[in-house]
Amino acid sequence: MKKKVLGIFTCFNRKEKTVNCLKSLIAGNEEVEFTFLAVDDGSTDGTEEALRDMRQVAVLTGNGSLFYSGGMRLGIRKAKEQYQGYDYCLLFNDDVEFYPGVIERMAAQCGDGILVGATCDTEGNLSYGGVRKASGFRPKFDIVMSGEKPVSCDTFNANCVLIPYDIFLKLPNIDEAYTHSLGDFDYGLTASQMGYAIYPTNFFVGCCNDNPVGKTWRDTSLSRKERWKRKESPKGLPTGEWFHFVRKNFGLISACYSSMTPMLRILLGK
Repeated sequence: MKKKVLGIFTCFNRKEKTVNCLKSLIAGNEEVEFTFLAVDDGSTDGTEEALRDMRQVAVLTGNGSLFYSGGMRLGIRKAKEQYQGYDYCLLFNDDVEFYPGVIERMAAQCGDGILVGATCDTEGNLSYGGVRKASGFRPKFDIVMSGEKPVSCDTFNANCVLIPYDIFLKLPNIDEAYTHSLGDFDYGLTASQMGYAIYPTNFFVGCCNDNPVGKTWRDTSLSRKERWKRKESPKGLPTGEWFHFVRKNFGLISACYSSMTPMLRILLGK
């Protein structure tokens, strides 16, 4: 019997990449019955119209200010309200170039925990996957994948995460504090704190390059003023959101210390 999987993702102005991603998932996993909840945040390149032409896809329309975490919150909320009877929920990004059969393999391995699909870059190096705390005091993390034995994780990058549907329904939504980044990290940390096991795959599910540093707040070629501006933008690392994340998951002292670190990096040109 085919596994029923509800896929939730956000998209914005990359029509060809988005459509190709969905088509590759559908064609490459014949033993999976997919339904997709797409949150299009005001695309102007025809992405929404192209998705509405696909029978497996329901589209939720944003106003251009949802960004990643806001879009995923909307999709998760709609899923819990209206979509029942699934075996798994798949949280994913539409910029992953999925390999054939990987969701079938993940469903076969998932068991009663959360399974994170590891991705590689174009050089074959691990880019996203399971995430482990590298410190109990400050927000330092390592990205990992399983080897011969499963590796337990604390959280994940939600580029590809398969969650048993009964667990998905019990998890809270992504914290309202987050606009763009940190939402998936916090969501995974909440899941592990609730006692759910998180494991990464021991194989790559697809290709997805790391986000480039250039033109972000980490770009040391930019002026201090411009770096600060980009850090405080929705797609950067806004001070309030970062403080909330660290305080929630590592405590107040760590939050006070860690909130200063990005400022010092910018001031020192690092």
